[in-house]
Amino acid sequence: MPYRKEENWCFSYQRKDGQNNDYYIFPKDKQAFWKLAEENGEIHLRFIGKYEQAVPCYQHIITVGKNHKNYTVSNFIRRSTIKNIRLSKLFKDTIILAVPKGSEEALEYRLFDFNHQHETILVEKEIKRQIQFHSPVQEPLGPEPKRQGSSVSAHAIYPRDIRKKANAIRKANFLCEISNNHPLFKSCTTNQNYVEGHHLIPLKQWDNFLFSLDVEANIVVLCPHCHRLLHHGKKEDIRPLLDLLFQKRKQALADKGIQLTWEQLCSYYGPNE
Repeated sequence: MPYRKEENWCFSYQRKDGQNNDYYIFPKDKQAFWKLAEENGEIHLRFIGKYEQAVPCYQHIITVGKNHKNYTVSNFIRRSTIKNIRLSKLFKDTIILAVPKGSEEALEYRLFDFNHQHETILVEKEIKRQIQFHSPVQEPLGPEPKRQGSSVSAHAIYPRDIRKKANAIRKANFLCEISNNHPLFKSCTTNQNYVEGHHLIPLKQWDNFLFSLDVEANIVVLCPHCHRLLHHGKKEDIRPLLDLLFQKRKQALADKGIQLTWEQLCSYYGPNE
């Protein structure tokens, strides 16, 4: 079932819980949702703060009971509890993502979407601040020790510094590193070309390296098309971009204590990542 399309998620505008929470469920077809939930016995939830933070603030698993068909999906979720407290009372101003057990990959995709959207806003504001005050962050030379991340249940949250993405974007002169000729538009925040920073070695590989991956050498600057291609394209379409970026960055990565081969980098991308 293709989970990578937003139209396959159902979004509830209901605010009956009084807590300003939004509910997304996958798959959109509620009958298919309940069928999968019954077959696997569980519904997996992720909670994301809408205003104060974009990272998942909680993960919870609901065991599907016998009487769930008396409720709509969102009612079922609202009536469920954590430590005997109803979800509708426990969370406020929250996006709640729900998928049946076995569809957790869909959760990861939607989390990336929400996190990316929020982070992009922060990076744009940091770029504007750096331009206004002429104050880029000076990254230290050589390998950087890892900063402590955090874990929300089974979901790891890796530390990142948006100032480094802002630095990388400015140093790339607001152009895509794949080609300076890629069409771009002006950002309403910075009044510069809109481009995005991307960790060439994904941060989820954090534990496989001795030093921090959140360094400018590992942040490539891409137009929105190239960025989405790296995340969602076919492997044969991704490889030419990776080849170009790997050749550009392998020495800078080595200077930061990050050693990897072309084959390793390729293994981090595509449908089997």
